[in-house]
Order: sequence, then C-alpha cells, then structure tokens
Amino acid sequence: MLDEIFSAGSSPEFAKSVPLIIVCMFIGVVAAACVSLYHKHVLGSFIRFLRASGACDESTAIPLNKTKFDKNVFVRAAIKNGRTYSCVLRSVLPDDAPAPEKLSGKEKRRAKNLLLSQSGYYIPEELSFRADNVFSKQGTSVFSALFGILIFLIVAAVSLIIVPDIVQLFKNLTGLV
Repeated sequence: MLDEIFSAGSSPEFAKSVPLIIVCMFIGVVAAACVSLYHKHVLGSFIRFLRASGACDESTAIPLNKTKFDKNVFVRAAIKNGRTYSCVLRSVLPDDAPAPEKLSGKEKRRAKNLLLSQSGYYIPEELSFRADNVFSKQGTSVFSALFGILIFLIVAAVSLIIVPDIVQLFKNLTGLV
C-alpha cells in the first residue's frame, strides 16, 4: 500500500522520504523509552538503595560486596565507566587497597574487580536532591513508556495515511509536479 501511495508517478521527491523519517523517529522514541527505563529502574535501584541505607559520607559508605548489587553487571559497568553515576555517586577506597597498576594481565583485571567490590559508595547530602531527581522511579514507568510508544505509533500510522493526501492536495492546488 505504501508503495502505491509514494510511487514515483504520484508524489514529489520530498514525499518519498516521509515514511523513512517517521520510521526513524519511531525507532528514536522506542530507544529513548528503553534507555529511560533502564536508567530509572536498573541503575536507579542502586542509588535508591544507598539513599535508603543512609550512605551520605565516607564514614557511612557501603562497600559494593556488602550489597545485593555486587553481582549486578549493569551496576558494576556503570560504576566502572564512571559517567552514569558520576553526577551523584562518590567512592571510598578500602584501607588495604592493592595497586592494580603494578600487576599485569589477568591479575590486574582481578585486582580492579576486587577493588570495585571492596570500595565503599555513598551519595553526599548536597547531591541527594539531584540523585532523587535523576534516579527516582517517578515519572517513567513501563506503562507510560509503552503508552508513549503506542501513541507515537498511532500518530505515525495516521501520518503515513494523511500526508500523501495533503501532498496530493498541495500538488493539485499549486499545479506543481
């Protein structure tokens, strides 16, 4: 049906790219919803745990290996890359921290993983408001994400049906090819 609507004989060149633009926008909306859900629910659970545990300074920092998030690959990766949590999370190295730089190969990787697990993590009081805003569950739920995707899908489908008619109307009114 779309091939007939956007065939070479009935539509100007710019109208042929409308379906591609709408599909790309739909992919962008789905990706944004997935990233938002991942950020709020998966990564946010660690931040909410720290806030609920009262880890607000170096003396109350909680080591990762003392939490249920020690084996969570997503949380560990977010701590390792340093960008996701950098706006709110602070860490404290253990007193007997090994220096992984002096080691080589697998030993270095093991030492870094051990250091990651043994380091204590906390959210300073001055960053608690930001942590609550960025990582709270409020505002983004699975239902709202699916609802947003459904609404966009409906708008996209209507656009694919109506836009060719509008282009044809414009073509008839102006006499453009």
